[in-house]
Amino acid sequence: MTASTSTSAVNLSESNIDELRARITSGDAVYALLDACDEPRIPARMREIGSDRAASLYRGAAERDYWAIAPYVAQLDEQLLSWIMNDLAGSPWGVFVVADVSLPQLRKHFRRFLLVEGPDGRQLYFRFYDPRVLPTFLQTCTPSEAEQFFGPVTGFAICDGPVALMQLTR
Repeated sequence: MTASTSTSAVNLSESNIDELRARITSGDAVYALLDACDEPRIPARMREIGSDRAASLYRGAAERDYWAIAPYVAQLDEQLLSWIMNDLAGSPWGVFVVADVSLPQLRKHFRRFLLVEGPDGRQLYFRFYDPRVLPTFLQTCTPSEAEQFFGPVTGFAICDGPVALMQLTR
C-alpha cells in the first residue's frame, strides 16, 4: 500500500451492515458503484431506482450500446443495501463508496477514470469498479495518483465474498 491508502479486512457481520445503515440514516452520502458486467440484474434494478438516485457511468453512445454491462452509481438506501446483501452477495457486484458529494458530482468524478491508454496507445476501458481490481489498482498508485483517484471519496468498502468486508480509506 502507498502512504495514501490503507486497507483492512473485517468480518462482514451485522455490525458492518449496521454501520452502513447508520451512515444512510444520518444523511451521509453513501453510494454503491455497481458492475453490471458480472451481474446482469443490475441494469433493471437501476431503472427501477430511477435517474434521480442512479446513473450509468457511461454517456452518449457508450451508454446506449453498453447499458447491459455498464458500471452504475446509485445512492445507497436501506432497500438497495438489502438487495445487494441478499441478492448479490458472493458475486463481484461492485463496491460501496462514501463521498460527501452529490450523485452527479460523484458520477463526474468517476467518469474521468473509465478510459486509460494501453501500452500500444489505444484507449481501453478500465474496470476500477470491479472489486477484484480496485485493491490491486490502489496498491500500485503513487500517493499523487491515489489522491487524484480518491478525489471526494473518503472510503471504499468491498465485500470480499459473503464473509468479509475490506475497507479502503485514505
